[in-house]
Amino acid sequence: MARDAGGFEYLGQDEAGMPAQDDGGQAMKAKVYVMLKEGVLDPQGAAVKHALGALGFDGVEDVRQGKVIELDLADGTTEATVREMCEKLLANTVIESYRIEM
Repeated sequence: MARDAGGFEYLGQDEAGMPAQDDGGQAMKAKVYVMLKEGVLDPQGAAVKHALGALGFDGVEDVRQGKVIELDLADGTTEATVREMCEKLLANTVIESYRIEM
């Protein structure tokens, strides 16, 4: 796995998007982690915490649940473009924060 100057990871893939077998095909990937901001009520996290307690896992003090979005990007797509995707669609920036890994 190699990285370019922008920090993008290149993973070989075939035309179906599966890992390539030394075919030289390259694709860029990004992961976007979206979480509710601190202070925003997280009912799903509370339900998970309650369920863990009911299963005997009493050492869990808090649970915050979020989502991970994996993007396969065209060559040349910048982190700024991914950030714009987050701002416009992938995260509700009023109540959610996000982190991008290229």
